[in-house]
Amino acid sequence: MLPLHIVFEALDQCQISVAGLIVTLLTCPQYENHPFVVELVKRCGEVFNAFLYHSAGRHQFAAQSFRMVENIYLQELRSLASEDNGWHFRASSASTKQLEEFSLQEMAQKIEEGAPKWWSLLGSLLDHNASGELGSEKDKEGGESELEGVFESFWDDVDEIDLEGMINELTGECGLRPPVKDMRTKRRSAIGLMKSNALQSLLGLFLQSAHTPYKVIDTLAHLGISVSTDSINRAIQSLSQESQNSLQRLGQSLLASYAYDNFDVDLKHDTPTVEKSNDSLKHLTSGLMFPLVHGVTLDDLKCSEDLWRRSALNPLVDEPRTPPKRAWWDLLERLQPERSRLNVNASCRNQFNSWIFLHDLCGHGPEYFRQFKSMIHSPEPVEQIPTVKTPIFAARAMDINNSTVSGNIQAVMELLEQGGVEDPAVTSEATVSDSPDISKFVVLVHGDLGTGERLQAAQLRRSIESTSWNRLQHIIFIPGLFHLKMACADALWRCFIYPSTVREDETSLMRDVAQLRPRETGIFATKPGFRRMHQLVGYAGICRRLDCWRVHACKQKGFSSLEAFAHSKPTLDDLKAMAEEITCTFVATSQFRRMRRRQETERDLQFENALLLNKYFLLYEELSYAMNSGDIGRVEASIVSWVPILKAIGKHKYATQMTNFLYNVHFVYPPGLKHAIRYHILVNPTGRPMKWRAVDWCVELNNLFTKVKNGGKNSNRSVERIILESPLVQVYRNLQGLVQRDFSHTHLTTSHAPPDMRQTFRKIQERLELNSPHVISPGRKSRHQVEDLQDKGREMMEKAARGDVLIENEGDGFEALEGGGLDDIIAELL
Repeated sequence: MLPLHIVFEALDQCQISVAGLIVTLLTCPQYENHPFVVELVKRCGEVFNAFLYHSAGRHQFAAQSFRMVENIYLQELRSLASEDNGWHFRASSASTKQLEEFSLQEMAQKIEEGAPKWWSLLGSLLDHNASGELGSEKDKEGGESELEGVFESFWDDVDEIDLEGMINELTGECGLRPPVKDMRTKRRSAIGLMKSNALQSLLGLFLQSAHTPYKVIDTLAHLGISVSTDSINRAIQSLSQESQNSLQRLGQSLLASYAYDNFDVDLKHDTPTVEKSNDSLKHLTSGLMFPLVHGVTLDDLKCSEDLWRRSALNPLVDEPRTPPKRAWWDLLERLQPERSRLNVNASCRNQFNSWIFLHDLCGHGPEYFRQFKSMIHSPEPVEQIPTVKTPIFAARAMDINNSTVSGNIQAVMELLEQGGVEDPAVTSEATVSDSPDISKFVVLVHGDLGTGERLQAAQLRRSIESTSWNRLQHIIFIPGLFHLKMACADALWRCFIYPSTVREDETSLMRDVAQLRPRETGIFATKPGFRRMHQLVGYAGICRRLDCWRVHACKQKGFSSLEAFAHSKPTLDDLKAMAEEITCTFVATSQFRRMRRRQETERDLQFENALLLNKYFLLYEELSYAMNSGDIGRVEASIVSWVPILKAIGKHKYATQMTNFLYNVHFVYPPGLKHAIRYHILVNPTGRPMKWRAVDWCVELNNLFTKVKNGGKNSNRSVERIILESPLVQVYRNLQGLVQRDFSHTHLTTSHAPPDMRQTFRKIQERLELNSPHVISPGRKSRHQVEDLQDKGREMMEKAARGDVLIENEGDGFEALEGGGLDDIIAELL
């Protein structure tokens, strides 16, 4: 036993207690480096343990320790939850920037830096290996101590309380009541913690975008994981308003392009009334805006007055000032691509066709040819649009039916108003207005065929108005290429499937349909839709081009099959030379008309039909490739080739619209406007090669998300809700990608692996080998002779130029249906 009575007597003589001595040693600066103080600080852990396990004072010491640690944690949390850290989220003033710049990793790093002790505590609580022991050998060896029982009872209480109770527990608002001043301070801290809810707000909007039921959202809100549905609705209103500000900033720069289209929503839960007994189908209009890039300036768009002075719609225009009338063959001469720089003997079209033949052989032929697939260079572009990511902004949907001329006028006016552009005459009278004067500028408006016709009709009706705004003089319409592509697919269906007699030959395209889609032959015979025809052109075209390889290898090289040809191990140069020969042999060329002038006994009608099918399929493949690659020069050349085909098949409106559009671009519009139109008829939403999309396809995709995925659910699904959430389509998609990345979701892809078509292709090739359309059999008949639509279309346009009357019959092709369905939109991604 240590002789402590001497120490006690000394303390009595100095009239100081043990506690006073310790406090004095630790608080007086003069004793900071005293050996006793240094040793006391060094062994403070032993002192704390002694206090903690003293039989008389352990509870008092534990309570005091909790209060001390609590104050430390609260100080860290107050600093962390302050508004300066940027973690406050106000639903009523939410912005897309807050959502897009949110990073869970950054948040965790800032928490660790700003509250290291609190972060360490959370790490200990979440670590399943943590023992929770205090370092006492007695506790390691023995059972539960009283202190461990205190901790367990505390967490039992936490399990039974809500979020507010947990905050009260953390801020000390349970048990002994602290002074009123301390209570107010801690309540302010609790409110600050509740406002530091960026993660919960992000998750709440994510749940909303994923169509999570409101009961689930409210439950998670009570658990502190999400914000409430009321907060989510306020955030949606704020984000919708914030998107409106972004549209105005873009629109008022005048360097913006607009696109719109109609979509229908069937709200069957509407209660019928006397006024609207069966009006559950709502006709709405959606819109998009995107900036003009690629070096387009305001001077390029400042040509409205010049175009009006030379416009045929101008009642005061002088006849000599109007542009000279030109025809389709003028476009053919202007847009005919030059000879390929890589092969001066081959045109750009023949070069592309050779590339397709070679690509199909190396991608779907025998295994030997697969080694050359990576060595095949893409076709040389005619005129490539620079690959730049195009930001697309969704406009607020409009409760307008644009199936009429007046509806289109109203839709354009409201869309421009969302972009902050209004009538200059009205804005000049207003005291404060940010709307620019658009009277001297033009605006690019994208749409489908119906939109273009109604806008042109509106400009014709209003051509006598006195102001440029009322004349709609500023509108330059740009037809959508996605709908043109649908028209081309429909033309192929009308030519090779729709006539009943064309399906009867053994070499007909319908025989391919029977093997590719055996249960859908009836659908193909009536109205297959765009996606089915798009896939048919791809799959049947591959099989028929492989059969061309087989026939040519047999005829020129003496091989009985492609496998036997592969065993000879030809080089890539050999294959390129053969591909050029195949292109000239099995695709209809300028010599096709001479072939059809032969005697009936010398002709093979099924071979002639196959040459035309290969030609038109390759034209479709070239148009698709040019659109996906952003080769605007090749796109225009392909359109010129398709115009007579559309004319011959009965699609006079498409042929006329595309001819007039290209004529205006290349012969009427000034160079700056021509550049702006040509380089923005396609957009690249991802900024990656081969990801170019037609503007009207982007509108159709926006319609799909607006009317199917967004716009509320159940009783909350209404026209008002659809309009409110319509500008948030891209925000929701970005938000889902953000959460999926930060929370390391798996199985994120929505694209299926390409189907394994090897067995199917092999069966089709076996059938083609038995009845090949590419082996000439003199005298072979056909129940249907496919017309050379290009020659027929040229003759029709020549007659129209001479003034002969043509009966326009657009028919009811599937591209004329309202918008594009989900399958049609997805077909562009395949």
